[in-house]
Amino acid sequence: MQPYCSSPVIQSSPFSSSSHFPGDGSKQPQTTKWSPPSDEELQGRPVLVAGAGNIGRRIALVWASHSRPVIIYDISSDALHSATEYITDNLAAYCTTRGTHPGHVRTTSDLRTATSSASGLAEANAKAPWLAIECLPESLPLKTSVLALLERSLPTDCLLASNSSSLTTAEMAAQGDLNHPERLLNTHYFIPPRNRMVELMSSGATARSAFPFLATQMRRVGLAPVIVPHNIQSRGFVFNRIWAACKRETLAVLAEGVAKPGDVDALFRDFFHAEKGPCERMDEIGLDTVARVEQHNLERVPGLRSEAALAWLKLHYVAEGKLGEKSGDGLFTEAERAELRERHHEERYKDVEETSDA
Repeated sequence: MQPYCSSPVIQSSPFSSSSHFPGDGSKQPQTTKWSPPSDEELQGRPVLVAGAGNIGRRIALVWASHSRPVIIYDISSDALHSATEYITDNLAAYCTTRGTHPGHVRTTSDLRTATSSASGLAEANAKAPWLAIECLPESLPLKTSVLALLERSLPTDCLLASNSSSLTTAEMAAQGDLNHPERLLNTHYFIPPRNRMVELMSSGATARSAFPFLATQMRRVGLAPVIVPHNIQSRGFVFNRIWAACKRETLAVLAEGVAKPGDVDALFRDFFHAEKGPCERMDEIGLDTVARVEQHNLERVPGLRSEAALAWLKLHYVAEGKLGEKSGDGLFTEAERAELRERHHEERYKDVEETSDA
C-alpha cells in the first residue's frame, strides 16, 4: 500500500533557466511492443503533468487524490506558483469529500528533474513517471516537440498522453519527431474534477494493451474513460465534434448581434436543463483557447464558414485580453460570472472550489 499524507505535500524544485530541456539529443532504440507495468512496478511512480495551466493543475489534482505522487512541469514560474496555490487550496478538501488521501505533489521548471528517478522527493526511492500527460496550448509543433523530449527522457514503459482538444496524436506522430507511437495516445479530459469523463483515442499505432491498462488506472482515481475504437481517427474525438458545432453557431449569433451571452445561455439551460450554457463554458475554457481551436478547425476541416465569427472573437475579446476566467472578463464580466456561480452553487455538479468552499 502506498504511503499517504494527511494534507497535500507541495514541493517546488529550483527554477533553472538553463536546464528546461535535456540537451544531449540522444534517442532511444525504436521498439514496436509495449507492455503495461504491473501494480508492483507502479508503486511510488508519479504521474507527470506537463503544463501547469487551468486544465493541467486540475488533472494533477485528480491523479493526486488517491495517494498517488504527481509532478507538475512548466517553464513558467508564475504558472507553477498558481498551480501550487490551486493544489494547496483544493486537494485536501477534495479528498475529504471522496474519502481518499492526498498524494505528494511537486512542481518543477526543470525537465530533467521532472523525468528522472530520485529527483527531489523526500523519499530516497523516488521513481520515474509511468504516465506523462501533455497539457500545452493547441499548437502542433509545440506539443510534438515537448512530447518528443518526454519520449527521449522517460522510461520505455511510460505512456505519453496528449490532452489536446483538437489535435490527434496521429498528426503528432506523423511529424517525424516521435519514435514510439506505440506509447502515444490522446487522453482528452474536460474540466476535472467536476467532469470525470476522459476520451481515449489511439495514435494509429498505440499498443492495444495500453487502453484497458490506462482505463483501469483512471477508474481507480474516479475518472470515467470512454475509448474510441482502435481503428478510428475522429477529429474532435466524441464530445468535441458535437460541441464544436454548438460553439461555432453560438459565436456566429453573438458576432451578428442576434443575442447577448446571457440570453443564449438562458435558452440553452432552459431547453436542455443544463448546468451552464455555451458562453459560460467558453469563458471557463479560455477564449484564447477557443480561438486557437477554431482556427485549427478552419485550416483542416473543409467547408467551415466561421471566419467572420472567429475574427469578431479575436478582435473584441482575445486582442483586448478578455479571455474569460483566466483574465477576469470574457463573454461575461467577472461580476456576472460571480452571480452565475452563486446560482450554480446548489446544483448537482459542483466544482471542487465550490465543494470545498475555497
